[in-house]
Parts: sequence; structure tokens; C-alpha cells
Amino acid sequence: MTQIAIQMPAAVAMPRGAVWAASFFSALAHAIHTLWTTRSRTDPALARGREAAQVRRYASQVSHTDPGFAADLYAAADRFIDAGESR
Repeated sequence: MTQIAIQMPAAVAMPRGAVWAASFFSALAHAIHTLWTTRSRTDPALARGREAAQVRRYASQVSHTDPGFAADLYAAADRFIDAGESR
């Protein structure tokens, strides 16, 4: 004969201030997100710089296996920035 004991966990009350802390964190995260997206939309030079930085990061990853392609990517990122400055 085999017996199996099933235990039910005791109910745990929500910690005091948890709702307030969650609301505060949510509002703070929303405010930071709003500031971040507003800033990137209003400054086209900043957006171009971010895009060029992404290309340069990719070029850095590829440089170990294909240095010629990485050099082309670095040059393209530089041309992209230069084209934005001439506008």
C-alpha cells in the first residue's frame, strides 16, 4: 500500500505597500519611456548616429570572419553620417 501526502500551501498576504510600489514603478517606467521616445523623434541627428552605431557594431562582429565586408560597413556608416551633416 502506497500513500501520497498532498500539502496545500498556506495563503500568503500581499506585502504592505506592494500596490503602491508597483504603481510608482509603472509610472516611472512610463515617464522614462516617454522621454526616451520623444527625444529620439525630435533629434534626427541622434537617430542617424544610433543607426550608424548599429552598423558599426555589426561590422565589429563581422570583422573577425570577413574583414573586407567589415571595412565596407564602416565606410557606409561614415558616409551615412556625412550625408546627414551636409543636409
